[in-house]
Amino acid sequence: MKLYHIGVDSPFSDKQKEYFKEKQRIGKAAVKYIEDGDTIILDSGTTTTEVAKNLDQFKDLSIITNALNIASILCENDEFDVFMPGGFLRKKSLSLVGGLAEESFHKFYCDKVFLGVDGFDTTHGLSTPNVEEAHMNEVMIEIAKKVIVVTDSRKFLRRRFAYIAPISRIDVVITDPGISEEDKQRLENSGIEVIIA
Repeated sequence: MKLYHIGVDSPFSDKQKEYFKEKQRIGKAAVKYIEDGDTIILDSGTTTTEVAKNLDQFKDLSIITNALNIASILCENDEFDVFMPGGFLRKKSLSLVGGLAEESFHKFYCDKVFLGVDGFDTTHGLSTPNVEEAHMNEVMIEIAKKVIVVTDSRKFLRRRFAYIAPISRIDVVITDPGISEEDKQRLENSGIEVIIA
């Protein structure tokens, strides 16, 4: 297993190239959980960007995102209402974070949140290198009826600096075939639906 530094926060452009085909498959699989009329959150990240690219089949979606690149993809579709919070721009993730962004998100409720993560330890929970990003993700989880984590398998067995939430807050995990049987079993035994894309 490759070792990762706990606090390393790679630029978006670097992350985009890694496990690209797996992320594309995960993005396609994720849209099966969306229905017309849904209000959804798309967190910032390379895998959630792939979800955004697969939404053309839907009409009447309300989408909340704190990711600049995702908003620019969604603005091309007249059928969607897109909401963005204010906040501080994290250039490495192209996301808006901080108190202003969190305050905006607290004004909403939504059907589903699609969350990308940098670390996913099935005994510990979800994590990310950035504290503000972690707090933003926590708020997203709070306001969503259903929490769907979209992540490639190399994020498993990896812990990052800032803790987001325990696995008990997750409803569905969509990943690739690289997930270990042990992690898959642990998630399923916790009542989490695991989809292999």
